[in-house]
Amino acid sequence: MPKNKSYPFLLTTGIGLLFWYGNNFFEASQWNALVLLNIIQFLVGLLSTFWIARAYYRSHPSLKQFWLFLSLATSMSATGTFIWIILLYFEQTMSFPTTSYLAWTGSYLFYFAALLNRLKKSSLGVSNATYLFNTMIYMITASSISYYYLLYPLYRIEQHSIWNIAFTFLFQLADLGILFFVITLFYLIQFNKKNHSLLFLVTGLSLQVLGDVLFAQMNMESGYKTGGIVDFIWTIALLFIGFTALFYKDEQNERDVPPATGPYLKKEFIFPYTSILILSILMMQSYEWNLNALSAGWIIIFLLVIVRQAFTVLKNNTLLLELKKTAYIDVLTGLGNRSAFKQETASLFNNKERSLSFILLQIDRIKIFNDAFGYQVGEQLIQEVSSRLKELDTMKVTIYRFSEDEFLLVLKNSSKSAIGKVKEHILMSLEDSFKLKDFELNIIAHGGITTFPDQSQTIEEVQLQTAEALSQAKQHGNHSFVFYDSELKSNVVRKLEMESHLRHAISQNQLTVYYQSKIDLKSGRIVGMEALLRWYHPKHGWISPIEFIPIAEESGLINEIGEWVIRTAAYQSKQLQLIGFDPLLLSVNVSALQFQNPYFCKMIHQIIQETQLDPQWLELEITESIVQNIQESVSILQQLRSLNIKTSIDDFGTGYSSLNVLEQLPIDTLKIDKSFIDRLTQNTSSPMVKTIIDLGLNLNLTIVAEGIETIEQKSQLESYGCMIGQGYLFSRPIDFDSFIHLLQNHPIPKEMSY
Repeated sequence: MPKNKSYPFLLTTGIGLLFWYGNNFFEASQWNALVLLNIIQFLVGLLSTFWIARAYYRSHPSLKQFWLFLSLATSMSATGTFIWIILLYFEQTMSFPTTSYLAWTGSYLFYFAALLNRLKKSSLGVSNATYLFNTMIYMITASSISYYYLLYPLYRIEQHSIWNIAFTFLFQLADLGILFFVITLFYLIQFNKKNHSLLFLVTGLSLQVLGDVLFAQMNMESGYKTGGIVDFIWTIALLFIGFTALFYKDEQNERDVPPATGPYLKKEFIFPYTSILILSILMMQSYEWNLNALSAGWIIIFLLVIVRQAFTVLKNNTLLLELKKTAYIDVLTGLGNRSAFKQETASLFNNKERSLSFILLQIDRIKIFNDAFGYQVGEQLIQEVSSRLKELDTMKVTIYRFSEDEFLLVLKNSSKSAIGKVKEHILMSLEDSFKLKDFELNIIAHGGITTFPDQSQTIEEVQLQTAEALSQAKQHGNHSFVFYDSELKSNVVRKLEMESHLRHAISQNQLTVYYQSKIDLKSGRIVGMEALLRWYHPKHGWISPIEFIPIAEESGLINEIGEWVIRTAAYQSKQLQLIGFDPLLLSVNVSALQFQNPYFCKMIHQIIQETQLDPQWLELEITESIVQNIQESVSILQQLRSLNIKTSIDDFGTGYSSLNVLEQLPIDTLKIDKSFIDRLTQNTSSPMVKTIIDLGLNLNLTIVAEGIETIEQKSQLESYGCMIGQGYLFSRPIDFDSFIHLLQNHPIPKEMSY
């Protein structure tokens, strides 16, 4: 049987046409019309029962009782109609028989059983205040209207038989009960959109209630006509109840419906206020300003709405408290967080006569502990640190957890003696080892300090200044605390200004690549060139790489700038070859942040393809810091080697290298730092320099010495076996045009003499 969207409309239209035909073309014989229309109603009941019975056999075991009760309800309704058809045929009685009434009453009992089972399966939490109040208000409205307009007038009419009145009362009470369950079921559909076929059940039962109401009203006014609009509504109600099974999808994987959440919350105010409005209009229209069913219902609903609003206020207050706890309290330590600091401290800045001190305390090595022992150990360590810091409460210090490894301490005193006592207490409390399960851990602390109103004037300045002071403290050594002062302030302003200018340096052509030649110490030939970045600002003039390279790394601009340098240098190196010069090995410095970029190797390969530079003439110089992550570094170096690109360890001997790590790295060159070369004088040799050179030679590496400034240094290095050198003795860094001129005029003696 088809299940397209037009099927309910087509069936409903067809039944409507049959009812119209029966009422118009059998006008001369009401008996024939009743037989036809009741047969239609009986067949619809059988069809719905068939659909529901089929759903019973196909559904999940947990829903079988629901389908069983629903099929019994429709079958009882069809049975009542069938009994009337039999009596119509044999006895030609035109009124509803008592036996049919009993069967139809039985159908309501099974509707109740089916709805109760369905609601139990969906496990809607009856403790939900919104659900209970809205349903109660709607039911009171319906009960008041039903009693005032139907039940009470029917009771006062004496010409109706006691059975007629009893059955009408019974049907109206049953309708109110069904209405209650229909509203509840409608709530469930709002919460769970999986099975829209339940809307057919809601529609069918609502039509059943509507038909009963019209029947009672017409019966009360002696205007009911069998086979008319009421019978049509009852028939369509049966049809839609059957559609519930026809369009149903199995719910065996359906989850329980969560209470009191979901889309219905957007409509939760409709029922109570609409109910009050309807009752108010009806009560005024009745002109009975005494206590009747309408006014009593209105009063009860009004009181319920007040109670409901009280519950809403209490619920909102609870939610606000929970929100505040979530928004302003650090869950791990119970301390206030950054948001709490901003909120609670803002009022303190209004009083310029008050003095405050702020200490940004950072606990180092937390990340190392997390990586080594897991986050549980790191979190437990933070909890222990905060527990020790809370002892500062006696010194009128407020503590906030600012980030993963940072705490901000607020002291309502800006004197150096008070700050000194707090600092001393911090160091003493953190000095002892932290014993966590099987671990005994020691931490290192640094602090940045600023004061109000002497240094900072706003919360933003507090955060900026303590962070800058903390950065300086970390450079001073372990357990250092640094006060923010005017010098640090000027450094911060300068750094922010330089960062702003640096963002536009490439687009405004302020950056230039300079080159310093590399010399074969034996032959004196230029065998290589190192690319060095220079920045000339139109306002500030030449800006040292020592200043702007760290700014580029902190701001994240180093990747963009570094890519520009490599591309520019590779292009210009290729141009030298096209001009006619012999290929030179191009060396380009690479930041550790660039090297760790997951797209680094792909970017290098793309530049090689764009510039058409043979990759054997490109060398990337990296610092020793990469060996901190040896596994990842080796993988990247191997990818570069597969591209035929050379790599060099720059400033060797000043960083973290160990012989074991050095042997694992797939590199080509060791570059000796200038600080070692400076030790070579006319009368002094350097065992360290000779050791580095011997080490490199034993590993089959090329040795490059930088910073050669004297003939004596050059001679000593040559005697040690160093192959290549660079420095002011040979050439300063020069721009590209000057480097071309240098190549054109550089002598090529077999043995250099100075």
